[in-house]
Amino acid sequence: MQVRPHRRELIGPFVERIRTLPESRALFHLTGPDDYLVHVAVADTADLQRLVLDEFTSRREVARVETRLIFQQWECGPLLPPSGPAAAPGPSQASGPE
Repeated sequence: MQVRPHRRELIGPFVERIRTLPESRALFHLTGPDDYLVHVAVADTADLQRLVLDEFTSRREVARVETRLIFQQWECGPLLPPSGPAAAPGPSQASGPE
C-alpha cells in the first residue's frame, strides 16, 4: 500500500485505524515502492474487495493498494542462532586431534 503524502500527521491516524480493523492481523512499515503491508484475514474475495474499497482506498492518504493471496505458509527455524553452552563449538572449543 502506498500512502501519499507520507507525513507524520497522516501516518499516525492511518496506522491506528488499520490496527483497529478486525480483519487486520499484522501491519508492517516497509522500505521501497510500497509504504505498508497489511496482513488481513477475510472470508472470501468479496470480503477482501469490501475491505479494500471501504477501508483502504476510501482513505484520502491511500494512493495505491495491491493485493496478494497466501496459498500456503510454512514455519521455519528459530529467528536467531542458538547461544549459550548448547551452541555449536567455536574455534577455541573445537574438538579433534591437535
